[in-house]
Amino acid sequence: MKGTAGKDEQFVTLVDGFAGGALYKGNKTGSPITILQAVQEAEFKINSGREKKTRITPICYFIEKDPKAFACLDATLRSLNYGDRIGKTIHLRHEPFETVAPAIISDINARHNRGGNRTIFFLDQCGYTDISAMTIRNISERLHRRPEFIVNFAITWLTDFISEKTEAQMSASLERLGLGGFINLPEMMRLRMQLGGDWKHAVEAHVGDAFHRATGIEYFSPFYIEPVDNHRGYWLLHLANSPRARSAMTEIHWLKANRSKHYGNIGCDMLSYKPDLDPSMFIEGMSFNDESRTRCEKVLQEELPRVIRDSSPEGITFGDFLARTSNRVIASAPMLNDAVLNLCSSNDFEVTSPLGKPKKSSKLADGDIIMPRRQLIFTGFNGDKE
Repeated sequence: MKGTAGKDEQFVTLVDGFAGGALYKGNKTGSPITILQAVQEAEFKINSGREKKTRITPICYFIEKDPKAFACLDATLRSLNYGDRIGKTIHLRHEPFETVAPAIISDINARHNRGGNRTIFFLDQCGYTDISAMTIRNISERLHRRPEFIVNFAITWLTDFISEKTEAQMSASLERLGLGGFINLPEMMRLRMQLGGDWKHAVEAHVGDAFHRATGIEYFSPFYIEPVDNHRGYWLLHLANSPRARSAMTEIHWLKANRSKHYGNIGCDMLSYKPDLDPSMFIEGMSFNDESRTRCEKVLQEELPRVIRDSSPEGITFGDFLARTSNRVIASAPMLNDAVLNLCSSNDFEVTSPLGKPKKSSKLADGDIIMPRRQLIFTGFNGDKE
């Protein structure tokens, strides 16, 4: 966790909007237990090798509207020795998420009236209709645009819904999701036909982009997760107002290289449809494996020089470069860091410190400046360019 060095205690607020019972068949633990254990693991990693330790204190809100699941949630937490934290740092809410969200926002703001607390919302809905983009927008604005959101959509249900509805019915339903006016339905239908009736890229490019814009949150990543034991995959949408947070989520996909997939372009403008590219990327999808990483790095080397020259011919800081580029690529910040350094090794670009000194470190800082090198122009004796 960034910014914890030197602190005795670091608070983080974690909101699980669809907590369930925290325990499933086969003694598999649910998201509340996973969240609590993840914090313990993060604290251990942060303090590894440090003389001065930092205590990570999670303030958790576990929300479940189903009476039986809520009773199971409460019993499971107590059986795992979290009972003494209930009502203190663990808050249980037996209500629908959208009903209880305003009270949770007020509670967070009362504790952190300067907006300095990190808050992450985990919204793992069963289908695709329980979370409105307007709800997320309202939460983000009331929490000073600081929280992150991890939202799941049951993608098979969503694509079945799109396939079965008329355009008028689709418009009405999308309106209820807060996406009215953000989706060009005829264009989405045309894209589906171009892809032979496959919906995955059409949904990622159109619904994902629409949800992103409707929330008003600056950065997002929309990737698919294919489950091991069934065919009902889901769509994982991450929203944050920091390019570094966006990069951290993207890096998880690359590091895990498990069942994450992206249906679209592997280079810049990842959501655009390019008919001249391999159609399998849009239909079969790209896995986050070593082969894909190599392909992505190669394409970035080909496309980034044009992107930088066209948008920033006089140079750009690495921080601004990340801010402008993050939503356009599947690459993480470390991958973009390496791509920029590789461009510099070709003598087409250079990177300097804010003071103009050549950059020697392999890790770029936000203030470092990426600059296209000036091309030499030779002239003949008659004054004409050669």
